[in-house]
Amino acid sequence: MKNWRTWAGVLISLLCIFWLVRGTNPRVLYDTLRRTEYQWLIPVVLLYAGGMWVRAVRWQLLLRSSGSVDLGRLFRWSNIGYLINNLAPLRLGDVLRGYLCSEGAGINLVSVLFTLVVERLADVVALVLILVALLPRVDLPTRYLAPVLWIALAAAAAVAVMILVAVRPRWSLDWFDRLARRFPALDRPWLRRAVHSAVKGLAVLGSGNSVAGVLGWSLVAWLAAGLQYYWTARSVGLALPAPAALLLVCLTSLGMVVPASPGSLGVIESITVLTLALFGVGREVALGYALVLRAVSYVTLFGLGLVSLWSEGIDLQHLRQALARPTKQQGDTERE
Repeated sequence: MKNWRTWAGVLISLLCIFWLVRGTNPRVLYDTLRRTEYQWLIPVVLLYAGGMWVRAVRWQLLLRSSGSVDLGRLFRWSNIGYLINNLAPLRLGDVLRGYLCSEGAGINLVSVLFTLVVERLADVVALVLILVALLPRVDLPTRYLAPVLWIALAAAAAVAVMILVAVRPRWSLDWFDRLARRFPALDRPWLRRAVHSAVKGLAVLGSGNSVAGVLGWSLVAWLAAGLQYYWTARSVGLALPAPAALLLVCLTSLGMVVPASPGSLGVIESITVLTLALFGVGREVALGYALVLRAVSYVTLFGLGLVSLWSEGIDLQHLRQALARPTKQQGDTERE
């Protein structure tokens, strides 16, 4: 199943790249890249690093029910995870940073992984809220709204279930017990431990202040991303209005739910070209802008990731072992 998803993602990325290349004038694209004023990218790099720090603060808040975790280490683990997400398929970087946190902070792996699920859902909710606020300012075609609506409904349903579990943990565990009695295949020690750990990982959502804090930090992170997009547009000579930059952040980020190669290569660029066309931006200028965004993202992620690997004392061999251990642990647990 994982191999199928990987190859489907690669195929989608290749199709997007083919579509981009086929209709692009290389000379105009080259001129766009040549005119880039790289001094405008300095604040973009700083904003990117700041956004990663904000995400680490949010993660610390989500882990509060499991204990106190050093913010600096969470920042470094996040950097390592995002680096691997851009190199490996199936978001293995998220599994890796969950494992590093579990090992480094002594927290159950399932509890940590459920905080990452909450992170993703909080991101979707924040993006949808920003998009709703932008609707009076931008003329968005209906074909863009339908998939966003479905994603929003799915995220809202998942968040509601998680908050219910957090508010009524005992009821949730009793419900699983009844389900296990009805279906004996579910009545296994490893699965019971996993369910208890999952409920513990969601405990932070039982507090209204914590929910507001998680959502608030998510909004700060995405507004910082909007500033990154805005300043990058300045670097390529594109007078992109602030609402357009935020709209682009929302659509490209929500578009990452589409299966693709690591880093959503080709998919993000295609969404960027299509979205900027709504504002009268030519294909080559839009693609040049997307490529500069990609380059800045990669340079910053690789820089932060490599420094974090060095700070944590993780070399290539340790990295491979760490990537293999969560899968091995899961297999060992399921055999119990």
